[in-house]
Amino acid sequence: METVILLKNNELVKSTIISGNIDLDKLVPAAIAYQNTYLKPILGKTLYIKISNDFKNGTLTGLYLEMYEDYIKPMVIYGSTALYLESGAYMVANSGITKLNTDTAQSVTKEEVDYLVNAAQKLHNAYERELLKWIPSASIPEYSAAGSSCGSGNRINVGGWSLRKRGGC
Repeated sequence: METVILLKNNELVKSTIISGNIDLDKLVPAAIAYQNTYLKPILGKTLYIKISNDFKNGTLTGLYLEMYEDYIKPMVIYGSTALYLESGAYMVANSGITKLNTDTAQSVTKEEVDYLVNAAQKLHNAYERELLKWIPSASIPEYSAAGSSCGSGNRINVGGWSLRKRGGC
């Protein structure tokens, strides 16, 4: 199944420190990885597919639109940013793995990158916590259906990230 990126053009660069000059070929893999490995287990497969299809078709309405705008979109933005920041300065090519640099820029230290990743993860986690508080009272039937296989009982917290246990969604 094709992964629908749950962001409109430039929403990620408008909302973060990521510059508008970034090659989309570098951002898209981070967004896909975030959605498949973090967001889908949080929402459950059924709800994730509904949100993806409605977003793609422009038919998000009601509670689904509220959930997308208030929680899912910021989670995708900050989760994807955290993943991108961890590897965005590197390029793998036939000549090997290189670190990109410009004549007018100064490279940052690993500690500085870790600080930026941590800041994005904190924002992501705040939106995730709010979603998990909101969703039980919102009567989203697709979330209830997912609860048995992808609910919070199948999640562990590792380094500030909520991850699914093996055998999850």
